[in-house]
Amino acid sequence: MTDTEKQIFRLASDGCCCSQIMVQIGLEAKQEENPELLDAVAGLCNGIHRGLCCGILTGAACLLSLYDKRNAASFMIPKLVDWFETTYTKSYKGIACEDILDQNPMNRLSRCPRIMEETIIKCRELLAGYGHAL
Repeated sequence: MTDTEKQIFRLASDGCCCSQIMVQIGLEAKQEENPELLDAVAGLCNGIHRGLCCGILTGAACLLSLYDKRNAASFMIPKLVDWFETTYTKSYKGIACEDILDQNPMNRLSRCPRIMEETIIKCRELLAGYGHAL
């Protein structure tokens, strides 16, 4: 198990949802705490609590903005969204939470941790291109 996988499982065990996990990984890398931010991004969990746009993607967009809001909005987030759509639409026919879970909440256990780890790797790559380490 990778360090990122361990971190994801630890945060999930602590009660964090998908979008919170993405942001908390960024906060931990910066050695920062921000409970108010984590409370705010909880609103993005599980596709805005309606199965809409995946909370992993929206949480990752917040993570990128946490590091570099100017370059995130202009460059990194569009690249992240393009990559996410290309990567996961092939497998799940869309990037909505309901597409990824395919009407089966148990899929959250097998699919979401892998998608989180892959998205963290992509965020690291994007951030490195702008001189940031995650």
